[in-house]
Amino acid sequence: MLRALLFFAVAAVVIWGVYLLSGVNAPVTLTWGDRIFGPYAPFEAAVAATVLIVLALVVWNIVAWLFWRKPKDIIEGMGRRRREHGYLALSRGMVALAVGDTREAARQQLRAEARLSPDQPLNRMLSAQIAQKNGDDAAAIAQFEAMTELDETRFLGLQGLYQQSRKAGDMGRALAILEEANSAQPGTPWVLDALFRVQALAGRWEAARESLKQLERKKLVEPAQAKHWRAVVDVEASRARAAADDGKEALALAKESYQAHPEFLPAAIQFADMESRYGRLGRSDKIVYDIWSVNPHPDLVPIYERITEIYAPNKQFEKFKKLAAANPGSPETRIMIARQAVRIGDYEAAKEQLAPLAAANPDARVCRLMADIELASGGDRAIARDWLARAAVAAPDPVWVCRESGAVAMTWSAISPTGHFDSMEWRRPNYVPAAELPNPIDAVALLDGPANAEDLADDAPLEGVDVEFLPPPDAPAAEADASKPAKSV
Repeated sequence: MLRALLFFAVAAVVIWGVYLLSGVNAPVTLTWGDRIFGPYAPFEAAVAATVLIVLALVVWNIVAWLFWRKPKDIIEGMGRRRREHGYLALSRGMVALAVGDTREAARQQLRAEARLSPDQPLNRMLSAQIAQKNGDDAAAIAQFEAMTELDETRFLGLQGLYQQSRKAGDMGRALAILEEANSAQPGTPWVLDALFRVQALAGRWEAARESLKQLERKKLVEPAQAKHWRAVVDVEASRARAAADDGKEALALAKESYQAHPEFLPAAIQFADMESRYGRLGRSDKIVYDIWSVNPHPDLVPIYERITEIYAPNKQFEKFKKLAAANPGSPETRIMIARQAVRIGDYEAAKEQLAPLAAANPDARVCRLMADIELASGGDRAIARDWLARAAVAAPDPVWVCRESGAVAMTWSAISPTGHFDSMEWRRPNYVPAAELPNPIDAVALLDGPANAEDLADDAPLEGVDVEFLPPPDAPAAEADASKPAKSV
């Protein structure tokens, strides 16, 4: 547009000059040094001047085309073709990487690097991905760090560095990178989600609560999922506060967790535990009773023992029977009452409670408990040994199991033993490590007992069976004072 306007302006000036010359009557002469050209008629001079100007412009354009425009076009064409070949090499390298051919991908990357700028983002990304595929983490990190030095590729480089840190298990480094990425581009969905999870894995529960609030505000998480995660984080935050002797805040967080998700068993257990620890026994009693009526769980038993420890043993047993009335048909209720009966030496009541469970494919804990009752009551050791043999092949005890890895734990945690967030669920695992059984039994109690040791020598444990036993009682339970609690199971 500008060139067209300039052309018309020059043409207008020329025409105007011709017009002025055509109005002059005097002849026109041209002096060049000592030489005089002319005289010429005014119109002829104007036409000659116009022709000279046009010829000069034509010559100038030819010279410019030959010595400036044409070389420039040639150079630009060569650069364009180089870039096209470079991007083609990048495309081929990405395709080769996608099918697992890292050698071809590396070859194409070198071709692309020779034809494109070394700082080209796609070229650096391809180099980093090739290094990752080849297991060369140092080279991948170097590429990602180089990308963070340029504004246009900084965020992409931070994403790659975060992935490398997670792969290396460096949660501190991963957290620092995510915080930097969040500062660079606040509100990025994947950054907020990853920031929440890494903060949880690092045990920074207060920070994780704030990140979860941001996810909720931006509607990046479903309401039901947000409610559950809020309960998970608050349970762990409550535990951390309790460990720091901040009872008031620990209780407040436990209450928030329970109110956020009352059906979430760890939240209910933590709330009841905090209430009992800080002297609110009546409230804790009600919480345990409400939970037991709908979802009885063995983790509630130690809490209820704390609640009832102010009473005499027989009174404690009566309190447990009232709790059992909230859900009398549950196997957990029968096991709970059986163990409490053993505590006060009422072995017949314990057997009565376990009889329905023992009659129909009992799991390992029922078998071990039956063996423990036989030993504690001074019963038949051969029967106890039989129960232990059955325990070795019975269904394992229900425990907290990581649904991602299958790892087991005796207590719930927001982070599984293998480092997965919110993956623990209560169920029967494929196995339970013998060292973590809730009531292991010592084989010495059967083989080196105070009586009939020689008679039992022929009753060695079955070959190939890993048998676990309870410790032997300190004294015959039958002779113990009924008012004194027997050995805890």
